[in-house]
Amino acid sequence: MEQHLFTKLLSPTDTSHRLTIPMANLGEFDFPTEQHAINIEATDTTEQQWTFRLSIRRNNNPNPRPVFTGQWIRFVKEKGLRAGDRIVFSRQQTEGDGVQFRIRAERKIFNYWVNVQ
Repeated sequence: MEQHLFTKLLSPTDTSHRLTIPMANLGEFDFPTEQHAINIEATDTTEQQWTFRLSIRRNNNPNPRPVFTGQWIRFVKEKGLRAGDRIVFSRQQTEGDGVQFRIRAERKIFNYWVNVQ
């Protein structure tokens, strides 16, 4: 069963530099102790896989400010995303102890959110 992690309305910075992850959702990702960055593999609605680099500020900064980089900007460009669109990020358990992350891009058209392929 798929578990919703977060939905985020994209800002201009999200579409041009990096995606800022809601701080409340940082605990949804397994960050090894003493590490400040991990790779997250996510599959989109067309079954294409993307590698996002999830990183936080170093040195126990009280505001870790989690962000996605890596293939994030390529994802934005290939989907034609712009400020005001949104992404939905979720995960589901796979066989054994595995986890698969899913990402869906959406655009609001006539008050309805539709998938961006």
